[in-house]
Amino acid sequence: MTWSTARLGFTLVELLISLVVAAIVGGALVRMVLSQARFMDQQEAWRGARSVARGGINRLVSDLRAVEATGGLVAAAAGGQDFTIRVPYAFGIMCSTTGALTTLSMLPVDSAMFAAPGFSGFAWRNGATGAYTYQSAAVSITDPGTPALCTAAVPVPIHPTTGGALPSINGSPAGKVINVGGAVPLVAAGGPPVGSIFFLFRRVRYEFKASTALPGRTGLYRTMLSGGASEEIATPFANTARVNFYVLNTPTPQSAVPGTLGNTRGLELNLDGMSERTPGGSAAPKTASVTTSVFFENRPD
Repeated sequence: MTWSTARLGFTLVELLISLVVAAIVGGALVRMVLSQARFMDQQEAWRGARSVARGGINRLVSDLRAVEATGGLVAAAAGGQDFTIRVPYAFGIMCSTTGALTTLSMLPVDSAMFAAPGFSGFAWRNGATGAYTYQSAAVSITDPGTPALCTAAVPVPIHPTTGGALPSINGSPAGKVINVGGAVPLVAAGGPPVGSIFFLFRRVRYEFKASTALPGRTGLYRTMLSGGASEEIATPFANTARVNFYVLNTPTPQSAVPGTLGNTRGLELNLDGMSERTPGGSAAPKTASVTTSVFFENRPD
């Protein structure tokens, strides 16, 4: 009789070795997957924080680039987290000043931008010094104005960019003639001559304060101070988010609010955006710092 020596199956030792190897390989795979998941979570938090910072900067820069140097910044609180600016939104030239009313021929501007609430006043440029004089007390605006006061302007008639007097150019909307008035008639103020540059402005307040969208966090708010609404434009930010001030020709911004706001020539924006939540493996939400500088227009120095 012949006995077969072939062995079927595995021994207990072989099974144990296989289980140990499988556990080691499986553990390594699990650690790799968890590590990748944490990495992606961290990256997503960074992207969210950067998105908050960029969103705040985009809105701030769009306003600050149009601000005039000597009268654009009208208020600022210590800490650089609350400031108010005059933002021009429509430009034109003066046709006439009669009593309390001044007639302006305005350059074309987006109709929605022009019609938005928040009109706070107007400013006119001194042709000799280049400085702007602002009027914001008891101001009024009448649209449409009186085109005949432009075509009859002395010494040179001004052809309004409105109502067929000057048709649309390349399909863009034409401008308009408006009347503006203030507490101090321009004639009494030594007024500007016909043809002087004017602009209309809105007073806009930016501030970092408690967020409504994310309670317990800090948001950036933009508020129209003359009949406009307040909106939270980006959140959340770190408590270190703020602006610094460029004063006259000094190349380095300062954190202290200038004693004379009219000496401010620009702002450094330090927007420290944060992620909405704390990613896995971190003790706190991620912070992304974005810093840029914006210098005002019409610098006299």
